[in-house]
Amino acid sequence: MPTLILARHAKAEAPAPGLNDSDRALELIGRKASTRLGQVIAEAGLSPDLALVSPSVRTQQTWKLMSAALPDCDTRFEEELYETHVAGLLEVLNGAGDAETVVVVGHEPTSSAAAAHLAGPGSDKTALQRVAHGLPTGTAAVLEFDCPWSEITSRCGRLTAVLSGRDVEE
Repeated sequence: MPTLILARHAKAEAPAPGLNDSDRALELIGRKASTRLGQVIAEAGLSPDLALVSPSVRTQQTWKLMSAALPDCDTRFEEELYETHVAGLLEVLNGAGDAETVVVVGHEPTSSAAAAHLAGPGSDKTALQRVAHGLPTGTAAVLEFDCPWSEITSRCGRLTAVLSGRDVEE
């Protein structure tokens, strides 16, 4: 059963004049939350075999720190994930091939919008409520599907959980 983990990058430095948005790095608390999010995903019994990561500095750093707890996962940096929408994210997912569990490390509002778009009957109500308010930094929505990646469409998955790495101290 294909499983999707939609992870939002952890807390990054604030936008600043002269700093490209894609170059914003993680803050210290974001680095800790990234590490913790990887641990929480592993503790939930999830073991991604493919990571699709936005090319921004903050998403790459988030994944690098998460991946310490998630070994044996192939990584692909997907340019399309940086400034995309739900349809663009689904297009990238359609190319996931035979991966069983895929983690997408991306951005808001696309991550929560995609989770809401894909969540169908049988979804966890508490998780749906959390996604409706947007995914905070350092959190991930988990969805399960009964169809291959190439057939994923609106409301065809079950949102089972929202996991957080934010329970760390500064």
